[in-house]
Amino acid sequence: MTMDKINNISFTGIRNIGFINFKRPSLLANAKSKSLSMVLSDDYNGKDLTEFFDVLNKIPRTQYGYLHPESKNILNIECTTFKDYSTLLINGRPVKVDDEHLPMFSYIAKLTRKIAGLTDKQMVVNESYKEFAADELLVFGEKVSKMPESGYSEKSIDYYLNRNVARMGAGRVNAFIQNIMNQYFCIK
Repeated sequence: MTMDKINNISFTGIRNIGFINFKRPSLLANAKSKSLSMVLSDDYNGKDLTEFFDVLNKIPRTQYGYLHPESKNILNIECTTFKDYSTLLINGRPVKVDDEHLPMFSYIAKLTRKIAGLTDKQMVVNESYKEFAADELLVFGEKVSKMPESGYSEKSIDYYLNRNVARMGAGRVNAFIQNIMNQYFCIK
């Protein structure tokens, strides 16, 4: 995929929000995952991209590892559960659950609450993104069309980028993060 096709699109705010459930193969068994993906930038509705960079600057020694290799504007939030162990991954990199990484959890929680509350009009999906990029960017490091359980088609991409599905997915990611934070702070 060439980024020229994405960069020719004028992104503002949070765009091209998609959500997908899938199984990521691991050494022992398939881990259950969900991915909330989007393209971030700054606009009159908020400084989502700047806030993401601000959070990265607060995390010592690891901040650049959380940038997406295709574009600094792409954000893949993956929630993976393997047996009883839950992991949050940002652009393919696991986020440690410790005091130094709490700003990332706070940012993602705030972002997912914002997405869950967006109106249809605020949730822009660019046709060129859907056509040229969504297959490769909805799940970090995987083409959706190559995932056996995806049932890939143009209709499935439409479904993954559906506004109601994205809002529901944002709520599920927020609940996942809340559960991790409850465990971290020993809240039942």
